[in-house]
Amino acid sequence: MIPACPARRAALHMLHNEVYDFLMDFGVVCYSPDFEKLKPGFLERASRKLDEFEKYLGENQWLTGDEINYPDFSLCEFLNQLIKFEPACLDNHPKLKAYLNRFESLPNIKDYMASSSFKSSGCNGATATWRGDG
Repeated sequence: MIPACPARRAALHMLHNEVYDFLMDFGVVCYSPDFEKLKPGFLERASRKLDEFEKYLGENQWLTGDEINYPDFSLCEFLNQLIKFEPACLDNHPKLKAYLNRFESLPNIKDYMASSSFKSSGCNGATATWRGDG
């Protein structure tokens, strides 16, 4: 999954870091004692960030074109967390919704998600204000 070309490798790392930054913003809100106060602002930022990912994805199957790569795994995992947080979060992002469905339809992913090994549990640890486990 890691390309030999340094420029392509750098682009993958940047994409992954974009997902990571988004996830960190989410974590700050979820672990804050001021969760309820911070949630609306996060949802506004999340909508803008989802717009950016949707625009970047464009007509591609995956973030980097026709081949899946590790930033796709990171983003799809996080999109599932966002859906638990706000079920309608992808309603205005049809390309991302299709992208996530495409990811979850990959044979190995689909088999894993249907297996007893898959744990659809909370998103955050026990100390989080919002854990996503219920």
